[in-house]
Amino acid sequence: MKTVIAILGRNAEKTLEKTYLEIPRNYRKNVFLSDDNSTDSTLEIAKKLKLKVYKNPRKGGYGSNAKNCFNSAIKEGADIIVILHSDNQYDATKIPAMVKLIEEGKADFSIGSRMIGARKGLKNMPLHRYFGNRGLTLFENLIMGTKVKDFHSGLMAIRTEIAKKIPYNLNYDDYAFHSEIVMQTRMAGGKFAEVGIPTRYEDESQSTSTFRTIAYGFRTLAILGRYIMHKSGVKRHPTLEIKR
Repeated sequence: MKTVIAILGRNAEKTLEKTYLEIPRNYRKNVFLSDDNSTDSTLEIAKKLKLKVYKNPRKGGYGSNAKNCFNSAIKEGADIIVILHSDNQYDATKIPAMVKLIEEGKADFSIGSRMIGARKGLKNMPLHRYFGNRGLTLFENLIMGTKVKDFHSGLMAIRTEIAKKIPYNLNYDDYAFHSEIVMQTRMAGGKFAEVGIPTRYEDESQSTSTFRTIAYGFRTLAILGRYIMHKSGVKRHPTLEIKR
């Protein structure tokens, strides 16, 4: 199966090379940068690394850039799409284990989970993010009937067959894109699995503010409500209409 790794980023001059070099060598053949209108030397570093670059057609935030990642990876003929943030917050050495879960049919969506080994997560993750993550994931598990420890990690791999079934281009352009892609995958009958990763919040890594984290949490709860109404037939929503 062809695995394509999409490095999602903007103004990542301090961390892009470190992130790329952490990807195991035998996975570097099909890697590209999805650039969200960087104004620093990110593109020069990408050129030095001989990375193909797909520029986000418009500056629209995380979700907008993630859509560009998915669309570009599908054009590349990916069987498995890996989304990796450029800020080196997530451990790229775990990508092979995540891909293997999909190759072996154990998952359609694999997650680099920061919550496997929760004490470490509590020690290294800002508290508002740790407890927000745990609370949202609890609600999602209850509603979707899943048993996942970390639905909100930015390191994920998805089977392209599933990605093609879901209307991800209709999703939010902000961080809520991630919550939507999770629920869309569940709606499509996808299976989830996790691989433990260390939690890294270094000075060079980007971190969402408390306000944006709270806003993301409320939007995720609203998306959960949408999921319940759609699945029960009370109110259908176009983002949850799955291709069969």
